[in-house]
Amino acid sequence: MQSLSAASVPGVILDLDAVLILLSAFACLGSKLFDRYLAYYGAQSVLLAVAAGTVAFVQHSPALWILAGLTLLLKGLGIPLAARHLLVRRLQLKRDAGLAAGLSFSLIVGAALCTFAYLVAGQRTLAVGLVATAVVPLSTAVVLLGALTMVVRRHAVAQLIGWLIMENGVFLGAIVLTASFPFIVEAGILFDVIAAVLIMLAMVSGLAQQLGETGTSEMRGLAE
Repeated sequence: MQSLSAASVPGVILDLDAVLILLSAFACLGSKLFDRYLAYYGAQSVLLAVAAGTVAFVQHSPALWILAGLTLLLKGLGIPLAARHLLVRRLQLKRDAGLAAGLSFSLIVGAALCTFAYLVAGQRTLAVGLVATAVVPLSTAVVLLGALTMVVRRHAVAQLIGWLIMENGVFLGAIVLTASFPFIVEAGILFDVIAAVLIMLAMVSGLAQQLGETGTSEMRGLAE
């Protein structure tokens, strides 16, 4: 069986894929347009499907191949296209004006979080020949960038994208470190996430139709 070490071809592909996933998270953090939020998330999910396919090829795992295909179809294509049709075209959500911090400041904090992820996760010694070691700090950085997106954005849709980016980061680390997990567990997590996304999109669309633009401050006002 081939290895996922950094010296192997699958390991190089996986490392490069993880870097591109991190860059897509940075691109989402530095944007203000809802259409770009969805485009960056879709591209990130396609890259995640490639990562899952790479691990499936090395592990000779039909279950991971199925999971990679579901990730591509549902997260890479289905959710971004459905959300774009509902939120951008029908509800005319264009520009995210609800920012708790400037884009430059957000990117600086994001870079600091990436450094922190490398210092923390990169210090752990992983078995050579079993995993591409760069993926672990990169996936940790993606999780932190997703959390930062949720913090610096006030609009509910933008915060939802940040949450989905966090999930992608967790998924990236999981398919590398726990490729032997039963397929039913991984698929169950995937479908739970998709169900939560659909429910949240329905709630956001309903509120947006009444309020025009939905933010967390308005949602707290409704609760009061």
